[in-house]
Amino acid sequence: MRPLAVVGVLAVVVGLLAALDRGIAAAISPTSAVVTLIGVLGVVQGVRYANARRDRRRLLTDPGEPERRAPAAVPGSDLDERIARVASPAPGGYRDRRDLRDRVREVAVDAVARDRNCSPEAAATAVDDGTWSDDPVATAFFDTGTAYPLRVRLSAGVRGRSNYWYGLRAAIDEIERVEGGEP
Repeated sequence: MRPLAVVGVLAVVVGLLAALDRGIAAAISPTSAVVTLIGVLGVVQGVRYANARRDRRRLLTDPGEPERRAPAAVPGSDLDERIARVASPAPGGYRDRRDLRDRVREVAVDAVARDRNCSPEAAATAVDDGTWSDDPVATAFFDTGTAYPLRVRLSAGVRGRSNYWYGLRAAIDEIERVEGGEP
């Protein structure tokens, strides 16, 4: 055994005996020299442990690769992509534009039927003849025979957007207004 370990074991044994028998505790009267010696031993032992820690090699733990979440589909992203594709000023896409116009028209008919408390047929007639809204751009969106107002056509030409885009935006805003929300 190392000498320091022997001293430590002896100190523990003497301490236990002193706790059990008061005669031994009285024989070991803690004078200031003994208390000072114990304090110095404590400081020496603390310095020894600190020195031993300085020479140790530090190992850093590797946290590993974090788990990656699987990408989730965002509701409505397919509709947003579809709107962006069909509302671009590029030629073509007539069928996609017609399909999207029909889908928005169904929503408009449902909104008008709920707002006016009428049958879906009466609401469809109001959407088709343009009496469902005061906005000429929104009504022109559903009636392909009606031209968009001049300001919309000029704005579309200047900004590089299609008339369809302006009509779609106006129709969606008007549907939202009919539903009771702010566009």
